[in-house]
Amino acid sequence: MLRLVVVQRFGEIVQWSDWEVPWAGRTSAPYPLPELYFDAGQYDAEVARAEADAWQQVRP
Repeated sequence: MLRLVVVQRFGEIVQWSDWEVPWAGRTSAPYPLPELYFDAGQYDAEVARAEADAWQQVRP
């Protein structure tokens, strides 16, 4: 399933908004999806952890 979201950083906050989620037979969800907010430091740490995990999975 294709999911698109706008990710923006506002100082110490990361915002996910403007979701585009294909819904069964429709071009978008039948209701608006909420904006999500994350602490930028925690967000950066989680992205770094996920990248490290993905890198370890590709190494032989």
